[in-house]
Amino acid sequence: MYPISLLAFGRLRLEPCRSLERHYLDMLRAYARMDVVELPEGKGDPARQLKEEAERLRPKLMAARCPVLLTPEGKLRDSEGLAQWLAERMDRGESLAFALGSSHGFDPALKKEVREQISLSPMTFPHELSRVMFLEQLYRAFTIIRGKDYHK
Repeated sequence: MYPISLLAFGRLRLEPCRSLERHYLDMLRAYARMDVVELPEGKGDPARQLKEEAERLRPKLMAARCPVLLTPEGKLRDSEGLAQWLAERMDRGESLAFALGSSHGFDPALKKEVREQISLSPMTFPHELSRVMFLEQLYRAFTIIRGKDYHK
């Protein structure tokens, strides 16, 4: 099984989002060993919050051979492009850790350290929906790689 971590700040509070997360995690089990780690958001002014979050996130993120920030400033990929990107990393045997930032995003210093950055969309979405959307796109990428009918 291919190892993938999703490191997310904050909890899923809305039951529909928790249900959708379970749904996609169940479907992803056929393709990957998913590990979802929820990290508490920092407190205080945004700059201090982001630094503190980066300090807690950095060791978990950098434990993977391919750390990835999910950030609006990242590279936009369509579903086929994400599948191709994922297949290349799988072929190289790279473990993946995707990080979904808090409500203030990521510390600028961390953004400079992490080469791989992917944008889910240039639009702004609630944190909970972004998490579910990412899991769905990850599932879609695996189905594209395996030639399944899910992606139309």
